[in-house]
Amino acid sequence: CGVIFFFAYNWQSLERMSKFALIEVALLMSLVSFVWLYYRSAAKQLVDPSHCLFGATLANAALLVVSLLVGGLLALVGQTYQTGADPWQLFAIWALAILPFAWVAGFDGLWLLLVGLVNLSLGLYADTTSLWLDEQLWLCLFVVLNLTIYYGFLFLGSSSRRWHAPFVEYASSLTAMGCFTLLVCWMIFEPSDTKPLLVGVWVGYVVHLLFGFWWFRHKRLQVYPLALGGFSLITVGAALFTELLFRDSDPIGGFLLIGLYIILASTGLSAVLRRLHRQAKAGISPTQTPSENEELSHE
Repeated sequence: CGVIFFFAYNWQSLERMSKFALIEVALLMSLVSFVWLYYRSAAKQLVDPSHCLFGATLANAALLVVSLLVGGLLALVGQTYQTGADPWQLFAIWALAILPFAWVAGFDGLWLLLVGLVNLSLGLYADTTSLWLDEQLWLCLFVVLNLTIYYGFLFLGSSSRRWHAPFVEYASSLTAMGCFTLLVCWMIFEPSDTKPLLVGVWVGYVVHLLFGFWWFRHKRLQVYPLALGGFSLITVGAALFTELLFRDSDPIGGFLLIGLYIILASTGLSAVLRRLHRQAKAGISPTQTPSENEELSHE
């Protein structure tokens, strides 16, 4: 990041060849460092089979630097030669260029950078494209994209260290639920004229919440996705109350009821989440009976 900001600050005072020479030397040094550190880790793995080449290693940290410098080099080419490409193309090509790096490293930071670039390029494309799409449909695309990324890493990460990326799961699930909640609230206040889209959003939202509750409560206890789903449901409920109460009723009484609903629902959900968090820390299985859970808690 320091190299990129160095170019941004000294852009006018550096010659064209100096810019390319500096960033390419930094890129080459980072790549050589990765190769050396990677083969050193591979040699350690021959001695200690438990040593893993994936995840947060020095070699993968060097590869993350390579990935950032690749983006800086692409931006330098575009600014120097004025290619006329749209901004979304820069981030899309950057994402494609570092995809092999993320596959080789299996590193949370690289996967997160890749997912962020994909979302950013899609968002910029939505702003600049002449393709006519409804804004609600664009939100649906973001929901589908991030839910696919989330469940892909969730299920593949349980069987392979290459796909184990908790930060990607946190970020993609937060983005997906945020877009989903915004989309459903939007549908409440301004229903879409396209009936299949309206029905599909509501059915998808309910199915996603039910599946998430069943999976993360009864199959694989995780508090974070349950918290996202619970607070999303509270937000949608508040939007429904707002639409129903403010249509024909006194706004003062409506504000009071909505405020009480949010306080009580958030307090109840927080209490449930704290109890589930204690169960998760104690290693209690979600499929055990309440008496077995109580005995294990006492132990």
